[in-house]
Parts: sequence; C-alpha cells; structure tokens
Amino acid sequence: MKGREAAIEGFGWGALAGIVLVALMYGAGSLLGLKPLTQALNEPLLAVMPGFIFGFLIDTLQHAGKVVEEIGLVVAMVVALGLLGAAWSWTALRWRFQYSALVFALAGWAIVAVVLLPITGMGFLGLSAGPTTPVIWAALFAIYGVVLQLGGRPSAAEATDLQRRRLLGAIPLGIGAASLGLLGVLRVPSWYQAVASPSEAGLTGPSPEITPVAHFYVVSKNISDPRVDGSAWRLNIGGLVDKPQRISLSDLRARPSTSEFATLECISNDVGGGLMSTGSFTGVRLRDLIATASPSPGATWVGFQAVDGYAESLPLNVVNGEPSILVAYELNGSPLPSSHGYPARVIIPGRYGMKGPKWLTSINLVDHESGGFWEAQGWDHNAFVRTTARFDVPRDGDTIRHGAVQLAGVAFAGTRGIGMVEYSTDGGQTWAPASFKAPLSELTWVLWTADWTPAGEGGFTLKVRATDGSGALQDATSRMSYPAGATGYHTIRVDVSK
Repeated sequence: MKGREAAIEGFGWGALAGIVLVALMYGAGSLLGLKPLTQALNEPLLAVMPGFIFGFLIDTLQHAGKVVEEIGLVVAMVVALGLLGAAWSWTALRWRFQYSALVFALAGWAIVAVVLLPITGMGFLGLSAGPTTPVIWAALFAIYGVVLQLGGRPSAAEATDLQRRRLLGAIPLGIGAASLGLLGVLRVPSWYQAVASPSEAGLTGPSPEITPVAHFYVVSKNISDPRVDGSAWRLNIGGLVDKPQRISLSDLRARPSTSEFATLECISNDVGGGLMSTGSFTGVRLRDLIATASPSPGATWVGFQAVDGYAESLPLNVVNGEPSILVAYELNGSPLPSSHGYPARVIIPGRYGMKGPKWLTSINLVDHESGGFWEAQGWDHNAFVRTTARFDVPRDGDTIRHGAVQLAGVAFAGTRGIGMVEYSTDGGQTWAPASFKAPLSELTWVLWTADWTPAGEGGFTLKVRATDGSGALQDATSRMSYPAGATGYHTIRVDVSK
C-alpha cells in the first residue's frame, strides 16, 4: 500500500511539474522560437489518423477541431509527465538518492530529444530546428525536475513541523495557479479566436462580391502556421528541368503578372458553410514560371512543396492548359497576409483549396504523381469543386415579420459557372427561380436574391439549389465532406410572426 500511495503522490507532483513545463514550453515558443511539442506532433498524428475519422471530426467540429486536438495533446503531455513522476516516487522508496528527480527529468528529456522530436521531423535532438533546441528542452526538464524534487517526502521530524506542512501545501497551489495562468494567457485567446470568432464569422448579411481580407476564410493543417521572412525566401524550380530556377520575392514580383477574381472553397466546407471566399489574386502564371525552367521531355507532373511541409501535385498538361493557375503574391491588392501563405501561394481555380499550397517554397517537375498531404489520408486527389448554393439571409432559426422577405446567398460551381439558382419555401416540394448577378469572372461565385412573401405565419423550411453552367443539377444527396467535398441542399428553418 505504501508503494501505491507513493505512486499516487508522485503522479500528482509529476502532473504539477508537467503543467509548469508545458506553460514554460509555450513561453519559450513566444520568446525563443521553440516549437511546442504539442504543435510539432500535429502532423505525425494526422499522418496516422484514418481519413474518415478526421473527416468526421472536421465536419462536426470545424475550426474547433484543431483546438480540441491541441488541448488533448496538452492533457496527454501532462499525464505522461505525471506518470514519470509516479515512477520516480515509487522508485524513491527503494533508491535513496537526494537528486533522483533530476535523473528522471533527464530520462524525460531523452525521450523527447531522441524519440519524439525526430518523429516530428526536427531531426536527432531536434537539431534540424536549430542548435538551441535540445538546450532549451534540457532547461525545461531541469525545471520539471526541480519542481518534482519539491514533492520529496519530508523526514519524520520535518513532517511534525506545522509551518513546514502548511508551506508544502501552499507551494503546489501557487506553482499550479501561476503555470495555468501563464498557459491561459499564451493560448486561450487564440483558442477562443479559432472557435468563437474565425475570420469568416465576421460577415453578416448578404455576402459582398469580394470578401474583405479580414474575413477571408483561413484553414491549414497546422496548429501554428509558419511565418516566413520574405527577404530571405526563395522559390526553387527544379527536378526534370534543363534550367533550374531560384527566384526571390522581388524577382517574382518583377515578372509579367496577371490579376484574376477567383473563389476559393475548403474541401471540408459544410453545405451552407462559410469556408468559401472570393478575392482578387495577383501573381505569375504557373505555366510561365515553369517554362522559364525548360522542362525535360520526361516531365509529366508538377509537384509543390511548402514551408510547413505541405505537398501537392498536378499533371503538367493541366498546368499548361489552364492559364488561370497562379503563383500569387497579392490578395485584394496587398501582399498576402501570413495566414494566407505569404510570400506566395498556388491558386488553382475550380479545385478545392487543398490543392493550392500556401507558403510555397519549391516546384519540382517529375515523371509521376507525387501525391499530396491530404490525398495520403484518402481525400480525393482531383478535388474538383462540387456545385453548391447557400442562404446568407435569413439565417437558420431566424424569426421574421410577416410581409415581403428578401432571400439572398451565393452559389458556386468552380469553373463550370452557374446556370440557374432555385429556392423552395415548402421543404423542397416546389421550386422557384432566383435571380443572380453576373459573376466577377468565370472563376467566381454568383450572388443570388429572391423576394418571398410567406403565405401566413408559422414555421417554414427553406432550401436552395443550383444548376451549373453545363446544365447539371446540384447533388441533393446529403454527404459529409470526406473524401471529395460535402453534398446536399442547404436547408434552414425560419419562423414567421406578425
């Protein structure tokens, strides 16, 4: 029983020391550029997670998914460090060594530096992320060991000292509160922003033709996105080419450019969801960039690599046949924001956003499909945008006054265009045509409107659907986004009152 009690007490002190370590880890991330282990493990975790499970989570949680994942990893890290403390406390019953906690802290450092950091792609001891990485982790675990050592049991004489017992009880409370406070300051604002106030949530009412940059949807695979120094950035074009290129941002901006209006949509966008925006993108045609490198006869595919390790690929004949595919460096007349891929990203109209890497760093001509990050988990490798339409106003659950009601929203079918938009106010039994403005370009959504006067008071079920430019009606079958994009008709319920 004595060993069990020691293990439980040691787990408590180990978890406390773990909270301290985690809080200081995030602090080191802010001050010293250390990548927190919880964020570094994101990509390896996604790599082993079955695609359908991730698809279910992203459909259900949307932006909250990454927050839940990060919090889960924080909890897992604290529990693991608690178990290390339990092992230390149990061993201390048999091994009387004054600084035994530091030995276990050293073991924890070794597990992180030799096992976990290499798994994240940071190399042995994390040296690929910088020579200071193992040193910072050593300092963090030294602090963990010191806190753990505070949990050493007092001698019998000391245990009878009431003042010391009170001090020993106050110390963990103070340390824990301070650490949780620091963790809250460093992470809670960004968690709240992601869940309660994502970029696209700031728009109310009918969508504008061009989405303001501040409200342009943002999605990435990362818990924490990279920040790239534009002056040091280079775009490498290589592989099966005769003239490899290494292009600076100033060189890229000096080349002949083009601007185009294009709508981007995330493949994980729910039917009626907000992960769809329209902007004016300026950049260089991808096919022109590739031509300067003189592709070899054996080159059949174009592979992309991004700063954050993201990868994608497209057939070379598709790139050569679609001048709308850009390496873009501006959005709505200003340099790309960091969250949108500064200094350059790929824009591929007509395909979901997963096909166009942000923070682009290399373009390689190859003789095979080099695959992509999400395709490796079973997502569709073509990722053509599915026809969709949504209500912007009214919103689901709105109560509206009886009388003339304006219905409005957007419809999008990629490069196929929109031929017709229809709405229903009786749950899909009958349909009426809506009017819509001409699109800004053949690459964008259309804005549709309709005037509806309810027949009376009560509840109404409204639906909307679109027909693309080829005459194909939107798929009515309700499906989740995995593996090729969500389908179904956007349906809302409104109440009409006096």
